Amino acid sequence: MSSALERRLEGELITAFQAEYEEEMLNEEEEPRRPRRRREFIRRDRLGAHDRLFEDYFADDCNYPPSFFRRRGEAPVVNFTVNGHEYNYGYYLADGIYPSWPVFMKGVTLPQSEKQRMFTAAQSAWRKDVECAFGVLKARFNILAVPGRSYSRRTLGLIMRACVILHNMIIDDERGTNLEHNYETVESNVGPAIHHHAPPSLAARIQMDNEMRDSPMYTQLQQDLIEHVWAHNA
Repeated sequence: MSSALERRLEGELITAFQAEYEEEMLNEEEEPRRPRRRREFIRRDRLGAHDRLFEDYFADDCNYPPSFFRRRGEAPVVNFTVNGHEYNYGYYLADGIYPSWPVFMKGVTLPQSEKQRMFTAAQSAWRKDVECAFGVLKARFNILAVPGRSYSRRTLGLIMRACVILHNMIIDDERGTNLEHNYETVESNVGPAIHHHAPPSLAARIQMDNEMRDSPMYTQLQQDLIEHVWAHNA
C-alpha cells in the first residue's frame, strides 16, 4: 500500500515539474530577442597622422630632431620652471608602485582637496594614454618586450619609429578583414645588440643617483604641479 502511494506521489511531482518546465520554455520563446548591436567604426584621420609623424621625426627640418632625445645611460636634459621653481630633470608618469623620486611623478594616494583630486585625475588619464599606446606596440612587436638599455640612442629612436609606422600600415591593411594568422603571438628571439661604451664616472653616477632619489624634491615638484594644473584648469 505504501509503495503504491509513493509511486503515485512521485508521478504527480514529475507531472507538475514537467508542466512548469514547459510553461517556462513557452515564456522564453515569447520574449522578443534583443537586437545585436554592431560595433561602431571610428573614422580616423590616418593620412593626417602619417603626415604629422613624418613632420615630427623624419623631415629635414623636423619638430623633434635627434638632439631632443637622451643619450644612452643618461637622464634626459630638461630644464623647466613650474610654479616659480626651476627643475633640471624630466619625469615619467607612474603609478603608486614606483618610489617617490622626482623622476617618477605619481598621483596623490588619498587626495584630500579639490586641487589634489583634479591633479590625480589628470595624471591618471595622461599615464593611461601612454600605457595603452605602448602596450599595443609591445604586444605586436617582440623587440619592444626585451631589454633595450644596450641599444644606442639612435637605434632606439629608429626602432620606435619603425614600430609606429608598421603598426599604422598593419591597421590600414587589415581593416575590415578576418585573418587566420595572428602574428602578435609569434615568438621571437630578437634582442638588443651589445655596445661597449665607457659608462659615466663613479662620481657622476653617484651624483645622478642622489638627485634622482631626492624625496623632498619630489614632494616640492608634485606640489608645484598640483598648483600648475589647478591654475590652468580651475
